Amino acid sequence: MRILLSSGLRLLAACLVLYALLIAVALLAFPLPGRGAPFDTSTASRTVFETEAKYFVLNRHVLGTPGTRVVLLGASNTVGGFPVKLTQASLSGATVVSAALSGSNVTQIREAFELTRRAIKPEDRARTVYVIGLWYGLFVADAAHWPHAAGQPVQTAVDTELYRYDFYRREPHGPMPVVPERLLPAATIAIYPVIALEKLVRVVTEPVRTAFLGAQPNRTDSERDAYVATARDKREQTAYWLAEFPDNRLDSRQFAALEALVDEARADHSPVVIVNLPIPAWHSAAVRYDADYLKTVNAFIARHADDPLFASVDMRDMNNDTWFSDEVHPKPSVVPLWVRRIAAPVQTFVARVDARAGVPVGVQAEVSTGAFANVPVDARAEVPVDAHADQKGPQS
Repeated sequence: MRILLSSGLRLLAACLVLYALLIAVALLAFPLPGRGAPFDTSTASRTVFETEAKYFVLNRHVLGTPGTRVVLLGASNTVGGFPVKLTQASLSGATVVSAALSGSNVTQIREAFELTRRAIKPEDRARTVYVIGLWYGLFVADAAHWPHAAGQPVQTAVDTELYRYDFYRREPHGPMPVVPERLLPAATIAIYPVIALEKLVRVVTEPVRTAFLGAQPNRTDSERDAYVATARDKREQTAYWLAEFPDNRLDSRQFAALEALVDEARADHSPVVIVNLPIPAWHSAAVRYDADYLKTVNAFIARHADDPLFASVDMRDMNNDTWFSDEVHPKPSVVPLWVRRIAAPVQTFVARVDARAGVPVGVQAEVSTGAFANVPVDARAEVPVDAHADQKGPQS
């Protein structure tokens, strides 16, 4: 018995050493996002996590760093319309992070908010400014938006990643952690070889999956800037969004989720900036849902008009058809104009929360010079638009 026990312990020790070597090799092959790098879901494909949802779920512990922060929430037009690097250059006194996730409806945006909030220390929540990009396409019912088998519960892309490694379990009221959230960074390292293998398989099979699914290759910035919507493009893009609303109306539960998100943020004394994002004029005219959205969201904004820590930015006048690379996303040359539009109101809240925390605020970034000066509509700005913007469904 003693010999068997001794042999078993040696075998276990050898297996642990071997697995530790696998973790080291995986970390060398696919390093974790650099220390000090901004939290930015748009960089997911350049990390071991590969997808925005996995990056967000497994890397969000870095949001616990103390300080004032601006958190971007929304879908792919927020991901691509407000690049972290460019937005950071327009603001002083705060760190800009992006928890925006392509393909979101409001359900997933609220989920991203909840997980972000839990990652931020309670004493820093009042120093967090949430910037939420809205448009009518976010108000799609969960059952229509998230693919699921009949009789099975609907789950978002974030839910899928929460459940994937059994770090969370499904409960009637939502995902519940199995592993204490403070231990998630260590748990992620423990399964790092698995994550790295998934990344490797995804990269190797990308050409085959692209060919099989008939996906179009990602366009360059120059191609996006040169884009002009054809009659066929407009028909296909309109048909896609009409199909997203099988009951022919916006989902009231999405507006309720938005209301709950804002209420919870305000309970933490976190400022909220709602950004009413533009879409091309042709798209707005083609679907009645946009008018329904504007009526409801404007009433929502009006209800919060007297809240000193609530603001809205109306960008709907930026709806020139030639400013978009499809029916939703801005051209790269227009992106600096989007960032410029939100910079001043967001900076106002940053200065306010820094003053409340007793933090001296530096000189406000000049948003009318540098990258923002005299940006022509057809300029080739060196600003990447979301790489997933050409894809529909989960990436729209």
